[in-house]
Amino acid sequence: CFCPSCEGLRPQVLWDMLHDKLQWVLGCCAVPVAPPQHEVTLESEVMVKGQTTLLRADSFDITFTPRKDATTPRTPVTPRQESLRNRADLPRLQQYPTAPGSRPEDPEDKKLQELRNTYQDFVLELNAGMYLTQLTSTREYADIHCQLMDDLQTLKLDQSNGRIIEFPLTGVSKVYRIVKNDQKWYNANSVPVPPLPLSNAEFIVVVEFMRRKLAFVFKEMVASQRFLLCMELLIRRAQQIVSGPTLKALAPGEKDGARAAPQTPRNETMTQSSR
Repeated sequence: CFCPSCEGLRPQVLWDMLHDKLQWVLGCCAVPVAPPQHEVTLESEVMVKGQTTLLRADSFDITFTPRKDATTPRTPVTPRQESLRNRADLPRLQQYPTAPGSRPEDPEDKKLQELRNTYQDFVLELNAGMYLTQLTSTREYADIHCQLMDDLQTLKLDQSNGRIIEFPLTGVSKVYRIVKNDQKWYNANSVPVPPLPLSNAEFIVVVEFMRRKLAFVFKEMVASQRFLLCMELLIRRAQQIVSGPTLKALAPGEKDGARAAPQTPRNETMTQSSR
C-alpha cells in the first residue's frame, strides 16, 4: 500500500489490519449455520428378556370378545351409557335361559342377575360398535362393522364398500347356531356336536329375516353362545315393544340357550342363500 496513512507500517501490521476487515466482511455476508440438532429416539416398548403377558384387556379393543365374569357388570363411563344400560331391560319371559358360565347349583336370582349383566354388557358393546366376520352367500368371509342403534331395535351393518344397511330386529324370524368343521355342517345341539377334534371348527350364528340371512362366524364356542343368547333377548324385547309382551320361554327344550335350526336339507346349506 502506498497511501500516506500506511507509509512506514510493516507488512505484518498491514496484513493483520486487512485480515480483520476481511473477516468482518465475510461474516456479514455468510449464511448463519444452524446449531447442531440432537436426535431423540422414542421406543413404544421396553425390551426385556422373556415374554410378558397383558394383565388386563385392551380398553380400545372394539372387536367382539366374550366376558368370562358375568357376575361383575361393566361400569358405564358416561351418563349416556348409564342411561342406555338402564333402558336395556330383559324381555318378559316365563322361563329365562342360563348365561354362559353360570353354574347349575347357583340360586335362580343369581342366575338371573348374571344373565342381566351379560345382556346389558352386550348391549353397550354392540351400541358402541364391533367388528365381526360375516359368511356371505358365496362362502366368502368378509369383515363388517355391526352396530346397534340407540333405539335398541335396529341393527346397522357397514360392509366397508360404501353401503350401510339397517335391519329392524322386529323383522327377524329365526335365530340359530350351527357348527362347521372340516367342510361339514352340524346342528349346534347335536350330540356329539361334531366329531373331534375341533381345531378347525367354526361356530356360526344365523340371524334370519324374511328375505335375507346374516351369518356371523366365531372361532370360540363361548363367544357364539353369548352372541346368540343376547341377540335373541334383543330381538324378543324389540318384538314385545311393537306387539306387546308375550310370556313364553326363550328356547324351550334347548341346550346352552341356543335355538336349534329345523332338521331340513335347507338348513344344512343355509349359508349359501345369505346375501
